[in-house]
Amino acid sequence: MNLGIVTDELSFNLPFALGAAAAKGIDRIELRMTSSGRVPFITDEEKEMLEDIRDDYGFKITAISPGTFKCKLRSPSFGEQLKNFEKALDFAEEFDVPKVIIFAVERSDDDTESDYEAVADAVGRAALLAKKRGIIIAAENESGCWNDTPESIARLHRDLAGTGLTLNWDPGNLHAACGLDYKAGYEPLKKYITNVHIKDSKGQGKAHRWVVLGDGEIDWKGQLADLMRDMPTVDMTVETHCYPLLENTLKNLKMIKEYTRCD
Repeated sequence: MNLGIVTDELSFNLPFALGAAAAKGIDRIELRMTSSGRVPFITDEEKEMLEDIRDDYGFKITAISPGTFKCKLRSPSFGEQLKNFEKALDFAEEFDVPKVIIFAVERSDDDTESDYEAVADAVGRAALLAKKRGIIIAAENESGCWNDTPESIARLHRDLAGTGLTLNWDPGNLHAACGLDYKAGYEPLKKYITNVHIKDSKGQGKAHRWVVLGDGEIDWKGQLADLMRDMPTVDMTVETHCYPLLENTLKNLKMIKEYTRCD
């Protein structure tokens, strides 16, 4: 089982987060936020620190999540997304990171169905840029984005077949978006999955909240069993999302161990 942690789910303080991961025997990490910014826009000092700690502890950076297209189509920042994405690809090459996670653009009230073409075009361009450089690109299904239901996720991947686009599968985000347990999305979408986020979800709408594994409405024991059967080498990354982060991340690691032990 290739189990890792999103470092900022332990702490934005990179040395502390990596030290905590090492103390729990976790050597696979996903990078998103640090105390100086979101990758790749972190300070040179933090980059040097990351390189030193990675080499000293033998960490493998399995993916980075630069937040590409985590904005609306008509947002002033939309036009900068591909340029910033190329900097994320530079970072991935520098640190031997095999995957970059992106989003499929946030919806807004003034969107029309015809806007899907612009979204697909932008995501497809990013996928082709990554493919050209030998880097896997994984679009995370996210509530409120153009890929937040099983049908919309499948549509995007069908339409961008050949671009190299894969799926960062997040059952928690699926549940938050439409109240479905993992199975409704996993079965039709599993052929696209190259990365998995592990967190639990409870409630809908204004009552929704992130909770520790076992306190939510996702059958994580079943999902982990299916993943280990269907794709035993896929990267599965703890993304706790509920405070206190360190304490709840440790609880999640304990639950994963319980869910995956052989009786």
